[in-house]
Amino acid sequence: MLFFEPPGLLKRLNCTLKSQIELALPHLIKYIYNSGTDEVIRRGKKIHAFGYVEMIEHDDLMNSVTFRVRDDSYTTFYKVHIQKFNDPKTLLLRCSCPYNLSDICRHEAAALFQLQDLVDKNLLGNNVAKSYNQKHTIAKMKFIDLRMVRMLSSQEIYSDAEELLRSTRANIIKAANETVEATLEQGGKAYRIVLQKNDEKF
Repeated sequence: MLFFEPPGLLKRLNCTLKSQIELALPHLIKYIYNSGTDEVIRRGKKIHAFGYVEMIEHDDLMNSVTFRVRDDSYTTFYKVHIQKFNDPKTLLLRCSCPYNLSDICRHEAAALFQLQDLVDKNLLGNNVAKSYNQKHTIAKMKFIDLRMVRMLSSQEIYSDAEELLRSTRANIIKAANETVEATLEQGGKAYRIVLQKNDEKF
């Protein structure tokens, strides 16, 4: 059986499919794919996947963020400044690296992937994040510091933790081999807490 394909039909279908896929992407991700070379996108994804992107500044009023990005080939760190990221028409990017072969470098691509993650999780701006039962929560962090804890917690939980700190202290059971085990009492209940080094390889 023979089928006749009208001229240009396959091309029109591919263009339509590509347009539908592009429409489904957030504007930050679209910007990466429209502005970066294949190499920039691939290495930007790699840097992001390895956890080499750290937010160091966020100004909600100015709609800007600054990331510290480690290169995927060297132990060099660069600063990526992103401004007016809520509007694709006014989005501004600047990286401290010398790359100038395309509109964006791999560090900017990685920073945009990270920024989209933060936006998706409502960790930027005045949006109220969803509340979840965190009784059995496991949080994996490259470094344990107050800024990271604040970022991963809701404002209500962080305030409750500060209040709890004023009235009680954790009972340290064990502190050895890069692991700390403790119990903390609240409301007549004892909660077990474990802090340990994450040995997973990425």
